[in-house]
Amino acid sequence: MKFQLIIALTMATLFWWGCSHKPVINSTAERSLAGQTLDTSGYLYDPKDISCGGFPRINVGTMSGSCLGLVIPKSKSVDPVSKLGFVKPRTILQVPGTKSFLLVDMGGWASNNGRLFLLSPGTSGYTVKLIRKGLDLPHGFRVGPDGMFYLAEKAQVSRFNFANGAIINWQLVVGGLTKKEGYMHPLSQIVFDPRSGDLFLNSGSMSDHCSLSGKTNFKYCDEDEKLGSGQILRIPAFMLKNIPAGGVKFFEISAEGLRNSMAMVVHSSGMLIQGENSRDFSELEEPYEEINTMDLNDIRGNHYGWPYCYNFHATSPEWAFPENKNLPTHKQFRKPVDCMSEGGIEAGDYKPPYALVPPHAAPLHMDYYQGNMFPTLKNKLIMAWHGYQPTGQRIVAYNIDDRGRPLLNPEGSFGFNQKGGCAVKRKFRPHGGVEAVAPYQEVIGGWNDIKGVRPKGAPVAFTTADDGSIWIVDDKNLTVVRLSADSTKRQDPCEGDAAVDTPLSSDPKIEFLAWRHFVKSNPTVERLYTNVQTNLVNKNCLGCHGDMYADDIAKDRFSRLDHFVKFGWLNPGDKSDSKLYGSVAHLERFTPMPPMDKVQFYGKPEGTALINTVGEFISSLTPEIEKTYTRIVMGSARNIRTVSNSTGVACGQLQEKDVVYVDPRSEHRPKNEGFIWTKVYLVPGHSRLLPGKCAYPEDGVYWIALIKG
Repeated sequence: MKFQLIIALTMATLFWWGCSHKPVINSTAERSLAGQTLDTSGYLYDPKDISCGGFPRINVGTMSGSCLGLVIPKSKSVDPVSKLGFVKPRTILQVPGTKSFLLVDMGGWASNNGRLFLLSPGTSGYTVKLIRKGLDLPHGFRVGPDGMFYLAEKAQVSRFNFANGAIINWQLVVGGLTKKEGYMHPLSQIVFDPRSGDLFLNSGSMSDHCSLSGKTNFKYCDEDEKLGSGQILRIPAFMLKNIPAGGVKFFEISAEGLRNSMAMVVHSSGMLIQGENSRDFSELEEPYEEINTMDLNDIRGNHYGWPYCYNFHATSPEWAFPENKNLPTHKQFRKPVDCMSEGGIEAGDYKPPYALVPPHAAPLHMDYYQGNMFPTLKNKLIMAWHGYQPTGQRIVAYNIDDRGRPLLNPEGSFGFNQKGGCAVKRKFRPHGGVEAVAPYQEVIGGWNDIKGVRPKGAPVAFTTADDGSIWIVDDKNLTVVRLSADSTKRQDPCEGDAAVDTPLSSDPKIEFLAWRHFVKSNPTVERLYTNVQTNLVNKNCLGCHGDMYADDIAKDRFSRLDHFVKFGWLNPGDKSDSKLYGSVAHLERFTPMPPMDKVQFYGKPEGTALINTVGEFISSLTPEIEKTYTRIVMGSARNIRTVSNSTGVACGQLQEKDVVYVDPRSEHRPKNEGFIWTKVYLVPGHSRLLPGKCAYPEDGVYWIALIKG
């Protein structure tokens, strides 16, 4: 069930116009705060209400006939004996014949900090017990054809038996994966062919889009030609039966040109389905993620495009050579990768995606549902979307054909979360055009953050338990949740999807303007921001992260602040939960930056000073920027001015029924000339501004007169 936060605006008593309303929680499960707990992860729940399959019900929107229960809250994600707990939990499997589960935690991005935990039922819920530590960036976790647990670390795969609460016969199976320090995608995912027992292993690319800084006239990516970079590797089943000392070190390249195959599954027909985490464009709606297919009965070794191609047939800008721009295809690569090709006829040929996944959704896990608890999901392909962008925070299900591939339509749309409201719809409009769309069902969809109710979800992996329930690991919130059948009928405030391309109830550009105004209006904050931009971003971040500009407003001194806001790098007032700080300060659960192959400042005096500045900047930010603007409908015409009095030049005029965003705070509304004045945020080129009449302010703040004071 989905819930929304409805904040009734009181401005109608102050203004001559009516006010719009922001959606909010409206639920039969809504109760008073008495008896409820706000966990440190941000979930508000009643520990005594275990009506969701025996676990506390949390306010997350799930498909009809289901609910989400909180198994391990963040506050209880620690082993009471070792005092070690979740840092970045990733994958989970049930221990056969028991109600216990094994959970893999990669331990952040530091080497050899990974952990394996046992989750066991007790009198007061599930408990956490550390059973192994010192693992090196573990992630992939599967039960093999031999019934043993297989665990993939950065550079190796091991297997073991588990009985009576203890590990038995830990054995190195695969060794020698070439992943050095600074490797951008070091996590290994594994999957077995259910027919042959062959092991398939993801080995992600070394960088985001091939590190080519400082090189000129490049015609191929040398990373793409290295074993273990952007590939899916195969280890034949017979080699897993007699493991040599040091593990198996034979790898067949079964697929290449894949940036990071974190989601993989093999259908019983022999079709390998892969969910691709595509490159990191700064655009919110580009590039799309991919679903790629590999017929294990046919040709293996096709090239799937990275870093040359993205979406269906679009050529990456780094490889769109000027001399080729007028040609129908781009064939200037040493490796013959033709982004326009429909080929895949021979090994090495480019094979375009089978279908696209919404941009930045970040598919991290997939599997076919074979449980009995949810008949409507039976045999469907389930996929976890981990992304923090508006398309992420979801678990979805695809109807499939007899080869296990999602069914296709010629066109379609996808859900796009928005702050403070129901998700809207976006059409698939990828660069390079649309070939086919795979429609999906949202199993969990209402998982965007609502302050004081729930945090933004970040599902990594899931497993189907013996009873058919689905257990899900969330690494951002350090929790384990369980999808259970639920016969309770509740009204969904977001029932009935919004029409495709419905406008957002809150313009995201206004948020950028509000941030700009906050920083610009506070000299200390402005000084800290300038310091961060000059000494951190300009010196250490550009190149790897492009220019780090979000040009939704303008390319100016605040464009990088817009970038931080747009891509979720800041958690105002909480540096330990901010990507910008966590990465440079090397906090456990963040990717350390700069990468190891770049100039380092961590641990040096100048680095310490810079990290402190970043922390001070984030601590100085207000977590309540959304309270500095609200959407209203004008009740009458008003002149737009650059100052809060009538002596200023009229830059334009708002008309009756115009929708605008104003600052609702009474303490920020001065009285002058018998009127109350308020700030109004207008985006560049607003239709009510007279062209050339007034210079556009960096923060888009103008003034309009309200009622007489």
